[in-house]
Amino acid sequence: MGNVSYFYKRETTSGRTKFNNLILHIMAIIVNLDVMLAKRKMSLTELSEKVGITMANLSVLKTGKAKAIRFSTLENICEVLDCQPGDILEFEKSA
Repeated sequence: MGNVSYFYKRETTSGRTKFNNLILHIMAIIVNLDVMLAKRKMSLTELSEKVGITMANLSVLKTGKAKAIRFSTLENICEVLDCQPGDILEFEKSA
């Protein structure tokens, strides 16, 4: 299962704001960067140096907490890991 985010629906009545109706949102994009790193026997530090991305940003991507990725970044990662975007990103349909 992908990342799970929780949102509260915001309602305003009579000038007062209240939060209710917890909404569950499951991210359907799975990031398999750790799998590719293991297959290539490469550390996150080494990938960071070769791609030119900070360790912090790569960690956010690796843990699946990223909201977006630039195509140029994805291209650089794929070039360094000698893989396809589909090897790193996976779409999982929600139940």
